Amino acid sequence: MRMRFLVTLALSLCSLGAAAQLYSWKDANGKIQYSDQPPPADAKVRKVAPPAAQPTDPEGVRKKLAEQELTSRKKQKEAKENSAKAESAKAEAEERRSNCESAQGSLRAVESGQTRFTTDAQGNRVALDGAVREAELARARKAVADWCK
Repeated sequence: MRMRFLVTLALSLCSLGAAAQLYSWKDANGKIQYSDQPPPADAKVRKVAPPAAQPTDPEGVRKKLAEQELTSRKKQKEAKENSAKAESAKAEAEERRSNCESAQGSLRAVESGQTRFTTDAQGNRVALDGAVREAELARARKAVADWCK
């Protein structure tokens, strides 16, 4: 019984050092000073209570970890979406380049002046001349304008 009392007393005395009194005052230069030692006699003293030990809040810790996990997942999702958008834009640019080259080749062929042929509804070869050639030339120029922006 006596030993238990002495151990409790010793632990109580050890904890007193952690709860030491803090002082706050303004010095001659107007700066606020904090110390565990009493200030000079001419200073206006304000005693500051030591901060109370805050118990750990497992529910608060869980909420914080859940928020961090949610933020992390959101960032990963955004990164994945951005990557998909970049891949899509790259594929679209490649397709536009390919279509532009094809349209330019078709335009060069029509502008070359060589006789070009097409087939009619019955499958007969028909030479592109006059209004039909001008329509084909206009269509080729429009395709170049659309794909080669």
